[in-house]
Order: sequence, then structure tokens, then C-alpha cells
Amino acid sequence: MGKKIIRRLLVVSMLMIFVSACLSGFLQTSYGKVEIIDFKLPTENGQWLSGQIFKPEQSNEEHKVPLVITEHGYLNNKHMQNLNAIELSRRGIAVMTFDAYYHGKSSSSSEPVMKAVAANGEGMIPLVEFAYKSLDYIDNDMIGVMGHSMGGMSTWLTLMHYGSQYYAAIEEAKKPDSEGAETITDSEKEYANSLNKVAAGLPVGNIRLSSEKVFSQIHANMGIIYGQYDEGNYDLSQGNGDLSNNADEALVAVNSIFSKAEQHSSFNVAKYYGDAENQTLRVIYNPKQTHEWAHFSKKTVAYTVDFFSQAFEISPQIKNTNQIWIWKELFSFIGLLGIFLLIFPASYYLLEIPFFKHLKLAKKQSSSIANALQTEKSKKKTRVFWISWSLNWIFSAIGVIVALNLDKVIFKSTSNFMSVKWFTQPITNYILIWAMFSSLIGAALFVYKYKLEKRNNAELSLEQLGLKIGLSKAGKTLILALCIYGIFFGIVYAAEYLFNADFKFWILGVFTFNSDKLLVWMNYLPFFFIFYLINALLINILSFSNIKSEKANMIVAGLGNVLGIMLINGIQYAVLFTTGNTFWQETRLYPMVLLPFIFLLFAAAIISRSLYKLTGNVWLGAMVNTLIITMIGVANTATLAL
Repeated sequence: MGKKIIRRLLVVSMLMIFVSACLSGFLQTSYGKVEIIDFKLPTENGQWLSGQIFKPEQSNEEHKVPLVITEHGYLNNKHMQNLNAIELSRRGIAVMTFDAYYHGKSSSSSEPVMKAVAANGEGMIPLVEFAYKSLDYIDNDMIGVMGHSMGGMSTWLTLMHYGSQYYAAIEEAKKPDSEGAETITDSEKEYANSLNKVAAGLPVGNIRLSSEKVFSQIHANMGIIYGQYDEGNYDLSQGNGDLSNNADEALVAVNSIFSKAEQHSSFNVAKYYGDAENQTLRVIYNPKQTHEWAHFSKKTVAYTVDFFSQAFEISPQIKNTNQIWIWKELFSFIGLLGIFLLIFPASYYLLEIPFFKHLKLAKKQSSSIANALQTEKSKKKTRVFWISWSLNWIFSAIGVIVALNLDKVIFKSTSNFMSVKWFTQPITNYILIWAMFSSLIGAALFVYKYKLEKRNNAELSLEQLGLKIGLSKAGKTLILALCIYGIFFGIVYAAEYLFNADFKFWILGVFTFNSDKLLVWMNYLPFFFIFYLINALLINILSFSNIKSEKANMIVAGLGNVLGIMLINGIQYAVLFTTGNTFWQETRLYPMVLLPFIFLLFAAAIISRSLYKLTGNVWLGAMVNTLIITMIGVANTATLAL
């Protein structure tokens, strides 16, 4: 690749990043009409919650506005709720998004994960208390809560927490020795209402808690959004996610506002029942979407806007179909592509610095490698290439299934939501098992192909394999990789600081992180380095086919990295969309969390192959992939640290 093309690549990638940061940040603030306030709130036992407030420009002490506190799902962070925050705030409703305990930039909790959900809604309840007491621009009679998946469970439990206090106060007011004897006075009613600090709730992707017992503890307007193709629908009353056929979970929600004599035998999806003023509003939405698609659904956003407009009895001037979050997501994705695209030209120009220049591939070395790896084109060689390429991704798919079973054995504590000191991330642990299995298969394939290739070559040295590297070069290569890593995440931090922008698309995102994640990251680095090193050997050495185009070779290498994951998810969702239930049910999270790796591992192949062409060895690509992709995963999942 010529210098002119590399220079253009640098300019294009930087332009993509700059345009992305400017426009996605501008859209996130609804064209500057919403102020985004970062907060770090101290809570009990030395804990803290990190998040953002989307504050409409018209809100102040004289003009109070409603508030919705929204929580992401397990293994995610606050950015996953940006679409709801954008659309609600541009309609005059303030929004608090936050990292739940054990996630993002918030601290761990004093309780294990599931107990923390029950005790404080993973931080949702402390935020309700904070907003109620401290935000003078919030109308305390119009505080709502919502959340996806785990956040949906927190929503249920938060509603129950405040509703129970309300009903306890009402029962006290009925006692003969109370203020009005057995008659509830206005002051007693006012006191009960003051304890019930949440007026509306909207769990998304979580309907299991819907029961008569639970609704007996809720006194608030209530909506439920549950996808018909939600991966967790197998254990619902009807055995699937179609609620329209009067599913028990949906019907009990509607009937919770009626007396026994008035209860319905059927209900209509998306129809409102009850009265918002009396906090008896009920609605069930059942869109044809999966669990994770709620993060990328215009329907879900429209339903969210509708519900809170009805629950708070307000009439936004903007239609629910008028949504700008999708454009913000598009521009964020352009930036995401841009920061990955920047890796190659940044590496090229760093290699021009005298300190790193001798790491660059010399022309003589390039010819030596090319000659050593050039064997006579034959049908046999092509056949061996495609067989080994296919075996690599087939065993990668098998590795996903192996990891499903080994995870609960090797990492028993974290797979059971228990906090530990080392290897603190459940999903990273699972991916680690998969990566080690894939590495073993990859190493075996490399050794086989190396022996096969040596039959046709008089000599195949470590230098020609791209493995030879002295101690000095190894140290400088690591420093170079760290420089690339610093540029990559430096841009991510600058975009957030200057423009309040992030680089994400759907459930894939590159985010900033606190310093505590560095120790977690270092915990996993050695193991993932083995994976990316063997991956680099397979992609770059002894893996040349008769494909003449280098672009085509890169695509083939990328597909070899991701077809295994695509196969597993293809099975999962083909079964889901044809039968209504997933193939893997209790372990449904595992294929789901691998979806972002379709992009990441495809990119890893391109990075590895591009940097090999610059340096003539596999080390720089392996190091860069290890540092960057491992941190992307570590920064964007649950950390069950003690």
C-alpha cells in the first residue's frame, strides 16, 4: 500500500471520528436543547453510583418536569439506555441513566449481585431517594422508573419497595386508634402518598414477576414491554413470548386494577386500562422482537414515550414516531469504524519514528518471506487451505458449546453471581474458556500445516514464520502496541470529554472506564494474548490460498474468525423464529453476548494481517488486538469484584 493511500486513510479515519463525535454528541443533546450532567453519587457503605442526567432546557425550580430513572440490563452499562433518554428528554421529561452496581463506572455493592437487585434495585432505589430530595427541577409527583432485563427486575422491585410502604401506611390509617379511626383522613392519605415516591414503572424484557402477589404491593401506573421472540420466553405460562393469547402474566397485570367481580377474561395488547390520575393505568406491549433488539427498536421507544406521556398525563408536541436516536446511533457507528480504521495508518506513521523504525519490514526480509511461502499452486494446496480454514471455524463453534458447560465448573463462583478477587467478570471468563479451546485447535492446525508446508520447502525459519524477535525488538513492539492502544482509547476519552459522544452500535460499544478496570484487564491479558498470537499465525503464516486479491484474502481471514459464532447464533435464532423458543434456553445469554465479537474478531483479522505486512512478524498485531479488544470487553460488562 502506497504512502498516498495511507495518508488518505489517515485523513478519512480522522474525519469519520470527528464528524461522528460532533454529530452524535449534538443529537444526544437534542440539538443543544438538553443538558447532559455527569454525576457520581455516594451511597451507603462507601459505595457510589455513576451516571448521567438528561435535563431539558426548560426545567428549573419554577418549571418542574417529570423524571424517569432508567437502568440497563445485566452485563451492559448506562449507554444502552441512551435511546430512551434522548427521546424522553427531548419531550420535556428529565432522565437519569446510570451504571448499576457491579457495572460500568459504579462501585460494587455490599451485597451479592442478586441480593443487591432485591435490596436496592442495583442502585435504582437510592437514585429515587436522591432525586426526590435533591433535584429542585423535578416534579416529585411524577417520578417514573424503567429498565431492561435486569433493569426491568429492578423496576419491579423498586415499585414494590415504595408500594409496600404506601399500603402499610393505608393499613395503619384503618386501625381504630389511628387519626380518623377506621376512616382514612386526607392527612393520612397524603402521608401514604408521600411514601410512594414512584408514580409509574415500565419494565422491558422482564415479565416473570407479574403475579397477583407482586401487584398487591404496587401502587403506580404500570406498563410492560416484552418481546414476542424474547430468548427467555420458554418458562412463561404459555411456554412462549406471545402474550396476545391472554397469557397469565399479562392478564394478571391488567386485572390487578379490578375487583374480583370486574376482572377480565381477556385483554388487548397495547390497549390502556385504568386511570392515570388514580395510578391504576395498565398497558401490555408485545412487539415481535428479541430481548436485545429492545436496544435498537423504534417500536419500543415509541411505546416508552407513549406510556410515560399517558402515565404523567402530559401531551408532548413531538410525535412518538419522530425519533432522532437512530441517527445518533448511525453517527456513533461511523466513529466506531473510524477508530478501528485509524489503527493501520497510526501504526504506519509510528513506525516512521526513529525509535520504532527498525521494527518495520525491510524489502529484503519481505522477499525472503514471500519466497519461502511461495509453493507451487495446486489443487491439493487449495484443498488443504479450505479444509483447515473450515475446521478452524467449525471447532470455534464447538468451543462455544464446550465453554457453556465448562464455565460453571472452572468459574463456579462468578457463574453463580458471587463476587471474587480474581477473574471477576462472568462473561469474560466464559469467552476466555472459548478462546483457550480455540487456541488449542488453532495450534494443532498450525503445526499440521507447518509440517505439510516443510515438505515443499528446503527451509522454513522462525523469521520466515514471522515468529523471530529479539528481546529488544519485543520490548519496542510492546511499547508500540501500547502507543496504538493509547491513541485508540485517547480518542474515546476525548470524544466523551469534548462532545459527550460515544462509539457504539446496538450492543457493541467502545467506552471509557475507571482505573479499577486496568487491574481486571491485566488479569486476562496473558490468556487472550495466546489466543490472538495463534490467531495471527493462522491468518498470516501458511494460510495463503490461491486467492489473488489481498482484499479477498482479508475477508476470508475475517470470516474464518467469526463463522463459528455466526453458526451458533444462526442455530439459536433460526430455532427461535421458527418454533418460538431458542435452542439454548437456560444458557441463552452466552450466544447473545458473543454477537459483538462478530465485528471485533473480523476487525482483529484485518488488524493482524495489516500489521503483519508492516512488520513481517505476528507479534505487533497480536499485541494490539489483545490490548484493545480485551479492554473493550472488560470495560463493557459486569465485574463481580469483592
